[in-house]
Amino acid sequence: MQATVSLSSSEAEWIALSEAVKEIVFVVQLLRDIGIKVDTPVIVKVDNIGAIHMAENVTSGARTRHIEIRTKFVREYNNDNRTDPLIKIVFCKSEDNISDICTKNLSRELHEKHSKTLVGKVDWNKWTSK
Repeated sequence: MQATVSLSSSEAEWIALSEAVKEIVFVVQLLRDIGIKVDTPVIVKVDNIGAIHMAENVTSGARTRHIEIRTKFVREYNNDNRTDPLIKIVFCKSEDNISDICTKNLSRELHEKHSKTLVGKVDWNKWTSK
């Protein structure tokens, strides 16, 4: 749950991305501390071009200034100039975004596609009425 009010969908996605990066940093550090090797960069799929642009664009405008700390935090771990960047942000089309099954109303086709990905093959005819 976000404790901040977002003024745009890109900003909401950006805030969610920064929260995801915080979790990734924690989990990767925890695993490394207990001796488990973690392959990096960790791929973070984002379905909002505006949020990706905020992650890659070094300049910030007046509209994004209030999230500047989050911006610096995400860029620090996404920086391609680092010898070992922790994350790599990649674009994911909405129709390929599995998490949409939990957050959006999907067409039957997309719902079935994502369900199969999450729980394996399902005989949908068994569950539908004839």
